[in-house]
Amino acid sequence: MSFPEALKQPKPFYLVFFIELWERFGYYGMQALIVLYFVKELNFSDSEADHLFAAFAALIYLLPSLGGYIGDRVLGTKNTMILGTLVLIVGYAALAVAGDKDIYLPLGIIAVGVGLFKANPASLLSKIYEGDATKLDGGFTLYYMAINIGSFFSMSLTPIFAGIWGWHAAFGISALGLCLAMLTYFILRNLVKTYGSQPDFEKITVKTMALISVGTIALIALSSWLLKHYTFSGWLILLGGVVVLFIFLSEIKKSPANEKRSLILCLILIIQAIIFFVLYLQMPTSLNLFALRNVEHHLWGIPIEPASYQVFNSAWIMILSPVLAMIYNQLAYRNRDLSIPMKFALGTFCTGISFMVLSAAIHWSSHDGIISGWWVVLFYFFEGAGELLVSALGLAMMSRFVPQRLMGFTMGAWFLCTSIAGIIAGHVASMAAVPREITDPVQSMAIYYSLFIKIGIITIAISLVMAMFVPSLKRLTR
Repeated sequence: MSFPEALKQPKPFYLVFFIELWERFGYYGMQALIVLYFVKELNFSDSEADHLFAAFAALIYLLPSLGGYIGDRVLGTKNTMILGTLVLIVGYAALAVAGDKDIYLPLGIIAVGVGLFKANPASLLSKIYEGDATKLDGGFTLYYMAINIGSFFSMSLTPIFAGIWGWHAAFGISALGLCLAMLTYFILRNLVKTYGSQPDFEKITVKTMALISVGTIALIALSSWLLKHYTFSGWLILLGGVVVLFIFLSEIKKSPANEKRSLILCLILIIQAIIFFVLYLQMPTSLNLFALRNVEHHLWGIPIEPASYQVFNSAWIMILSPVLAMIYNQLAYRNRDLSIPMKFALGTFCTGISFMVLSAAIHWSSHDGIISGWWVVLFYFFEGAGELLVSALGLAMMSRFVPQRLMGFTMGAWFLCTSIAGIIAGHVASMAAVPREITDPVQSMAIYYSLFIKIGIITIAISLVMAMFVPSLKRLTR
């Protein structure tokens, strides 16, 4: 199969592609700056900033379980997606005008907006590919490219806006991204008029809308309170995880034999994916602060904002996504495609290698404790490959193995693993928290090296263990 053929997808795919692109444009523009904003503007310590972002990220990925349920059973996939977009517009606009005392309310609004939105585009996409499993991995890999096109441009622009016009102007760009997502949907909505969950094709009652509206406001208030008291959030997030796990196990128990095997496989891989997401969430926390303190702020002599180094994650994924989509289609055509469990193991291995790259780079640092930015570019190559093999294919795994009646909920459960990973990631990042009194890059370099080398060795070891169990997990796919 040629490269252009690998890019061919059903027409409704492109609507979901562009909606996801603009929503991620908004989110990653905010994510690129938020920890630096906490530290530089609000005078948080590294540890405070890491833990607040961890609690925020945990909510971001816990709430899609609820959003997926609402999309499946209450409002419909498309209607819930629209509601989430509207809430996000309000949240980013509030962040753009917030002062230091108001930071928790905008973050709470954004968390709820993402929760309503996040699971539903992927759920809608799974319905588009229903009955066409041969294009599923390639389609979801290209869909994942939309996420990274959006993040590439937002993480390129927002640090520049922050440097020229200030933090709040940069956060305003995120609100613009969601406005463009809404505009895209209403222009092209006819492409998906025959797709959706059952409630999408039923009239929404006034009572239902009233309950959803009150529930959304109450959830925003709760989320804001949890973020303000983020030391308690971890326990509540874990409690939410236990509840969702109990529901998942209940669904496995009452499912027929063929569905039961598939759901068991999904649960195992979801737990495995937590490892990847703990490391992925170092990007806006420990890695972002590492770039601020210990990485050159220029490439090829061109100045680069520390937060903008994150853009290379998206750049590599945009380059690798169509290549991997073509490889998947070629291997599937020859009936030699790698199994999902093997791809997960390879993705975990690549992520471990990425941290070993940074550990090696530190040995090549200058006498002032500064490394070349090209080491960070190489880090993001391996991290991006790992992300495509785990995070992107996690969505395809759900579409392949999960029955449609559980699709929205299971997509939410997938994002739940990132919620739990978010809490763990905050503790991992805080291991590299640099005390305020340390301003010498040589001293901060030693702190970061201790974390990165441990992450690299442990992750590679885990990936090898995962590879050993691939034959057993493959049997569940039969």
